[in-house]
Amino acid sequence: MNEITIFLHQYGASQLSGQSGVAEISRHLAVRQHEKGHLLVQEGQRHPYAYYLLKGAVRSFYLKDGVEVNTWFAFEGEMVGSFQNYLGQPSRETLQLVEDSRLIAINLNTLRPLQQTSLEASNFVRLVIEEYTAFLEERLFYLQHHSSMERYLYLLDNEPQVFQRIPLTYIASYLGITRETLSRLRGRTIL
Repeated sequence: MNEITIFLHQYGASQLSGQSGVAEISRHLAVRQHEKGHLLVQEGQRHPYAYYLLKGAVRSFYLKDGVEVNTWFAFEGEMVGSFQNYLGQPSRETLQLVEDSRLIAINLNTLRPLQQTSLEASNFVRLVIEEYTAFLEERLFYLQHHSSMERYLYLLDNEPQVFQRIPLTYIASYLGITRETLSRLRGRTIL
């Protein structure tokens, strides 16, 4: 099985009507590779794709008074994109690769009309949106309901790869603290 077929099976391809259903949706997907630093989506612009991360890491950020505010990180096996783009509106955030990455690009412009005529395509998109919504809700909950120390400890316990793969400046911004404060927190938890 190729990467796209494996991806589709994660989102209910086994329920598609045979190879024709898989082939129908596959036409709207493509595997892409980009280097670290590549901007997948830019704040203020419309973008016709959502992505599934096969390999690599992505960060999301927006500019506030000229300063980058990081809002989430994603790794292998996660969907990334801007829901605003799905709605045909400009993105509120920028998505940038933090590592060389391999992704499945989902063409929203061509898949959207197919949803009107294909129950399989509609179910596929619904499952992707449900997963993405859960992803965002989890991150929003921890950003809004926990202190910087609690968010730091949560990352340490639940997403240790963040500290191995994401620069400390981005992590500090995500936690809403300075890099120096993050260094002090790390020093306290290591001891």
